[in-house]
Amino acid sequence: MLNSQSAAFAASVWEFASRVGNNAPRIADEIMEAAFPLTCSQAREEGALRMLRTGIVSEVKRILRNRDDGSGQADFSEICAAFAPLVKDLRSKSYFVESAEEYVAIPDLIADPALLDDARRFMRRKGIECLAEADRLDALYAAVTSGDPVAPRKPQGVPA
Repeated sequence: MLNSQSAAFAASVWEFASRVGNNAPRIADEIMEAAFPLTCSQAREEGALRMLRTGIVSEVKRILRNRDDGSGQADFSEICAAFAPLVKDLRSKSYFVESAEEYVAIPDLIADPALLDDARRFMRRKGIECLAEADRLDALYAAVTSGDPVAPRKPQGVPA
């Protein structure tokens, strides 16, 4: 996608987000046929529409997470300057709130502690899932490198 097309797509994402909320799958469903009519038609014909949608949802999520319009991380100081050091260390400008099914900007999370709680719980759950998967990969690695694939063992204290 050319840069001008990427910018136009991002603008469309934000336009739809203003109407349907920051729900990436919902935005993708609303936007993909209009943004990529020929691609969707070809993907449908080839049985790849679901895969195309998955990619579009992923790109919409990226756009929603990384909005940089000058208002994202600057507004938090209006809520309370004491939060500045904490917000500065965050890696994203918005986080997924499961109950709202959308990404919510940090200033809005600060303004609504219930949303912030939901976002942090979701992020923590995803982290635990990643650690559990890393443990399974550690076990696989131990089995592969032990030379005895019949008796896989769960590694204890294997560094990441």
